Amino acid sequence: MTLSQKLATLLVAIIALSASALADDAYQAHCASCHGSAGKGNASLGAPNLTLFSRAYLTRQLQGFKEGWRDTSNPYSGSMSAAIAALDSEVLAEAVATIDKLPDSQKISSGNPTLGNADRGKDLYTAYCGACHGTRAGGNDALGAPNLLGLDANYLARQYHHFSEGRRGFHPDDRYGKQMTRLSRSLKDPALIADVSAYVAQLSQ
Repeated sequence: MTLSQKLATLLVAIIALSASALADDAYQAHCASCHGSAGKGNASLGAPNLTLFSRAYLTRQLQGFKEGWRDTSNPYSGSMSAAIAALDSEVLAEAVATIDKLPDSQKISSGNPTLGNADRGKDLYTAYCGACHGTRAGGNDALGAPNLLGLDANYLARQYHHFSEGRRGFHPDDRYGKQMTRLSRSLKDPALIADVSAYVAQLSQ
């Protein structure tokens, strides 16, 4: 290999390392304070474990927060929308690229759910959720259905309520959100929602 070829190879390696560092910086600078340096989430802040979601789902949700697909009167959604309001698409893509490389963890950091009947929730999940999210709650990107396995029961219940109350899935561009909103109308009783959430959370214990 000639000197010029060696220099060219070195330059490519430096550029690649710089791009990797930039992506990591984007996540650490804008996401880690709530979701943790390893992306595992923080239940007390309502911040989910990001390592559980697919790259496609994360990208779509960031687009939604940027474009007003969420009800920002909710403190959690409002905080998220404000946090990324000034970030451009390149920075967000870099952050997602970093999340995609983080090790997955299905362990629920907030401990066992205390509310909800998981046994009853199993039957409800099979009847209302399994067709899209899978029999073991692993999700289906082709249907726009995210993985649920490993998410905190309180987070799951809160998101379901947001769909059933029209806080999510109301925007005309949120195709999959609208789909979930329609389906959520079949199960509105808060006690039953807690049961389903308890069952799904239990799957990763």
